[in-house]
Amino acid sequence: MCGIAGIYGVSDKPLLKRMCNVIEHRGPDDSGYYVDDAVSIGMRRLSIIDLAGGRQPIFNEDGNIVVVFNGEIYNFRELRYDLEQKGHRFTTDSDTEVIVHAYEEYGYDCLDRFNGMFAIALWDMDRRKLFLARDRVGIKPLYYAAIDGVLVFGSEIKSILEYGIKREVDVQALADYFVLRYVPAPRTMFKGIRKLDPGCYMVVNTDGIEKKSYWNLEFKTIPGNEDYFSNNILKMLKNSVKRRLIADVPLGVFLSGGVDSSTITAIASEFSSEPVKTFSVGFYGAKYDETSYARNAAEYFETDHTEEWVDIDNADILPELIYQADEPLADPAMLPTYLISKVARKKVKVVLSGEGGDEAFAGYDHYASEIGARNMLRCVPGLLRKLVFKLGEEVNECALKKYLLYVGSRTTHEDSYSYRLKLRDGGYLNTDILRTDGVKDNTRALFHSDGDYLNCMLGFDINYWLPDDLLMKVDKMTMANSLEARVPFLDHELLQLVCGVPSGMKLGKRLLKMSVKELLPAEVMQRKKHGFDVPIKEWFKGDTLDEYLSEEMIGDTPYLDSKGVHELWGRHRSGKGDYGVLLWKCLCYVGWYDAYW
Repeated sequence: MCGIAGIYGVSDKPLLKRMCNVIEHRGPDDSGYYVDDAVSIGMRRLSIIDLAGGRQPIFNEDGNIVVVFNGEIYNFRELRYDLEQKGHRFTTDSDTEVIVHAYEEYGYDCLDRFNGMFAIALWDMDRRKLFLARDRVGIKPLYYAAIDGVLVFGSEIKSILEYGIKREVDVQALADYFVLRYVPAPRTMFKGIRKLDPGCYMVVNTDGIEKKSYWNLEFKTIPGNEDYFSNNILKMLKNSVKRRLIADVPLGVFLSGGVDSSTITAIASEFSSEPVKTFSVGFYGAKYDETSYARNAAEYFETDHTEEWVDIDNADILPELIYQADEPLADPAMLPTYLISKVARKKVKVVLSGEGGDEAFAGYDHYASEIGARNMLRCVPGLLRKLVFKLGEEVNECALKKYLLYVGSRTTHEDSYSYRLKLRDGGYLNTDILRTDGVKDNTRALFHSDGDYLNCMLGFDINYWLPDDLLMKVDKMTMANSLEARVPFLDHELLQLVCGVPSGMKLGKRLLKMSVKELLPAEVMQRKKHGFDVPIKEWFKGDTLDEYLSEEMIGDTPYLDSKGVHELWGRHRSGKGDYGVLLWKCLCYVGWYDAYW
């Protein structure tokens, strides 16, 4: 695991070092650089595999291909064996070296052979081409900016800013953010800086930039009954966890006591000769506390368990979290993720985490409720829906507004963008933001396909919500603490199988529960789905967050209206509506602008 950075078109080692040093938290163990007349590429290393021999950059035998790399290639040993049979010679035991030889042998198609999470920067000296690639699901981030014939890239935006790029808010990205609470790829909140999309690669040379997709998740139904799918899912899950236990350093698991994290813990325990180290987090004053479930699961699997507790006093680290996220990310679970990562890093260098289980196995309650509401609202005449939607635009009361806009817009899931767009118009946003269309076109493309409606929802979440919120949060908050997170549910082979399961078997994690029922105690199997219960509603009723959303800070932040935000906050404090989520979005945006301007 590392952080990478570089420049095509500029030879400047001092600048490259600054770009790498600003992400030292991603790799405090080592650094490495390669500079020639055309490129400057470098990295910061968190040593996990082949601690002594895995230093980067790594070259091929002839010294004409060089790579820096962030992530893990889990099947590197199998790939190495195949490449050795073809005559390739290796000098280390690291997964990084497999990349240069696989590129030599297969070219850009080497990506099809990698099982892992990665952001790759490879310089082909003979062809004078820079090859950048990101893993299929977007577990590892990779950003870039093209400026006057120069391409700057990095694992974090901080590195790109070191180049001196002009800082300007991307208004379209801001519109998307206030709808979704995150910025979907390829945009970032910095105008001119882009994310490389999951499952894509770029080739950069004197002819320009060529960007291509090498993998797309397909929802093509696979024939089979429940026994067939459950048996294969369990087999592939075990293989996925086993692969992600490969490390030359201590390893643990984030454990909430739910089905996903308990499944990972159960399988990890099966393959471990010592008690697995597990970590959980809880909130003082939260309505729902899952630490007791995590504690019970830890006792059941006989793990070495550690708990961390969070309350409003931890708000003093918000500026640090917002800075580490690179751009506004209004996921309140950033706070507990950061804190439990800090605790875990004292004992381990790698953790396994359960992200992707709900998206792959349709675990969220809203999947079923969306399908039910859609079927019901099909009976409501279109003209009546338009009248109801118009009425909703005129209403100020929060709950009623939500209901009227919901009923008025739900002919297709694509219309939910219009629904959310109107909800955010609470007098706190500049009208320039309200005129933008944001991710509406992306939503339309997914939901106007001929696919099954559940698969359309899963496709949207896997393509946007998962990489740009959940995985971004986990990457940034763990790496801020020099901790690597691995996500077994997002093994691409497992994910492709699950996406081929008929929709009728998916809702409510039905098939996952069938697959792992022999591994988990009844208490885990039967508990209701809950996420992190971060009590932001209660937090905004007190005064602890006042300093992070002051009138002065809002006044210095473009596209926000200070009076509108504080009127919204006043209604929240007086109990006239729950605006905690909207206020949290404002707080993260204001904090981000304060950190980077």
